[in-house]
Amino acid sequence: MERRPRARRTARARRVKRPPTPKPASTPWPNIEAFFEAGEGDISLGSIGYNPTLRHTAIASDENNMLVALVRRPGETLHQLLDRLEQALGPAIEDQVFVDEINGPVPLPRSQYGAEQTLTTALSQNCPSGRY
Repeated sequence: MERRPRARRTARARRVKRPPTPKPASTPWPNIEAFFEAGEGDISLGSIGYNPTLRHTAIASDENNMLVALVRRPGETLHQLLDRLEQALGPAIEDQVFVDEINGPVPLPRSQYGAEQTLTTALSQNCPSGRY
């Protein structure tokens, strides 16, 4: 009886574990989704008190600050309001640039911008499109 030659085992290539790929955003608003996922703040949509000009607002806040407060513009859809919230939330979280359309512009220190300029003016200089 003849012996069959044994097949030699060759060394298999080791599989390198890759880091998990980040989950893609499930919405068109990744900053809002990340804010929710972090669980460190609140986003409110709705009216404030009985003021008719504040019937449609979007407010994002953390435990210490109101980061973004937007008022829905005439003819603006809810989707557009959420788009503006998305655009304003990133800089608010990353760079501490807050947007407040409810309480009006906040004067900045004279030494930095001069007496007449306000936070709204400073933001419009940083955002040439005028959308924040």
